[in-house]
Amino acid sequence: MSDHVALIWKKLEHLARMRAYLLYSIEQVRSFLPVQNWQELTPDQHESLAALRVRFSEFQERMGKTMKAVAQEEEKPVEPFTSVLLYMEKLGCIESAQRWKEIRELRNAVNHEYEDDPVMLQDALDMPVDLVVKPLGDQSPISKIARSEGVRL
Repeated sequence: MSDHVALIWKKLEHLARMRAYLLYSIEQVRSFLPVQNWQELTPDQHESLAALRVRFSEFQERMGKTMKAVAQEEEKPVEPFTSVLLYMEKLGCIESAQRWKEIRELRNAVNHEYEDDPVMLQDALDMPVDLVVKPLGDQSPISKIARSEGVRL
């Protein structure tokens, strides 16, 4: 196995852990939504929101870097990043390049405005979790590519 494929596997292992934490945070926040009055949230609820925001952001950021690493390994163009997204869409790793960009925009909005816009936060939480975490399942194309090099997640 090449050093680059080993690096991709380390990224996938890290993403798998991040995925579990993200799913946990989503469930924690869903337990108290919708929020009618942000001033009535407890410190623990604010903490859950902050954890979700950070985990969602970091997960998508690392997922993008992992997809770029896979594209490089497959000797596909990595600039502009849209070319990586289109390749991942072709492999079935993401629903679509456009949907990835929408999730990215939502991530940016959640990072900057979630306390000011509860409707936007609710929209983020209503997003199917599979769209965010799908690329990490055992049967996902990214896992199959890496497994073809003889490594198991």
